[in-house]
Amino acid sequence: MLDSDTVSDGVVSPTQQRVLPLFPCRMALSPPMPLSTAVIIATKGRVQDVSNLLDALELQTVPPELIVISASEQRDVNPDRVSGKNVEVIFGPPGLTAQRNRALSAIHGKCDVVVFFDDDFIPSRFWIENAGAALAAEPDVVCVTGHVLLDGVMIGGVERSHGQSLVDKADASSGAGSSGHTVKRQDSPYGCNMAFRATDIEHLTFDERLVLYGWLEDRDFSFRAGAKTIWTDALWGVHLGTTQARSSGRSFGYSQVVNPWYLITKGTMTWVDAYGAILRALAANTLGSLFPEAAVDRHGRLRGNIIAIKDLLRGSWAPEKAAEL
Repeated sequence: MLDSDTVSDGVVSPTQQRVLPLFPCRMALSPPMPLSTAVIIATKGRVQDVSNLLDALELQTVPPELIVISASEQRDVNPDRVSGKNVEVIFGPPGLTAQRNRALSAIHGKCDVVVFFDDDFIPSRFWIENAGAALAAEPDVVCVTGHVLLDGVMIGGVERSHGQSLVDKADASSGAGSSGHTVKRQDSPYGCNMAFRATDIEHLTFDERLVLYGWLEDRDFSFRAGAKTIWTDALWGVHLGTTQARSSGRSFGYSQVVNPWYLITKGTMTWVDAYGAILRALAANTLGSLFPEAAVDRHGRLRGNIIAIKDLLRGSWAPEKAAEL
């Protein structure tokens, strides 16, 4: 359910996002600073994905000091798998933004860097080490996000074995502290893999009006943080795009239209970017309704798009309504 901001909807993928001036450039990573790291995982209905991500975090060359799993009910996690001394599990109502906010409260004052991973993300074993090194190399950077080798949400999902093989291959050929990594300035991180300096977000929470997937919650959050965000291929991984426990196509389609509009009213998204996102979603869902995709409910998304447009015209729109569809 809790995939972040890129679903196969015609909206730009993280590797296609608009690059801001002065970048790309090359960056040599310095040795990792002694920065303590907490990892936040929001999850619902993906027990095996969470267990697999915990396995990946155990293999990190610089393991996190704390892992907070924000779930909605006991069956979201395997009790035998989350018994580690550095793992904390908290429970509360579902929704990506609400679950992340509970986790942020749980780690307040306990770390230097906050990492957000989607439960179906496979990070390089160097991810945390290189994120710390990137933040050390760029003192004015608040947020770093990484290169997604393959994004399953764009293609209806990726088999874990294939995703893991891609990450393992990249780990073997790259590694930690390699010189000459590419860095790009971006408007927004990609929510499936992003890291923030804790002191720069300690006053912030995710906007809980962005319900369910929290579509565009990463853009809104990073903008309000005043974050200088960089993308770098010094961080990499695979986003599996697990189809289990996702919300309905109609709900997501509603968010595709209303959430960008809402961010315009907040001033955290430009008219150009918002209209572009809405038009791309409409185009992809219309085309997908004519030529159906097995893994994506394009017809449902288009229905949600149309409901949202009607609500905008009537002045009765609200991001929260996505949860009612």
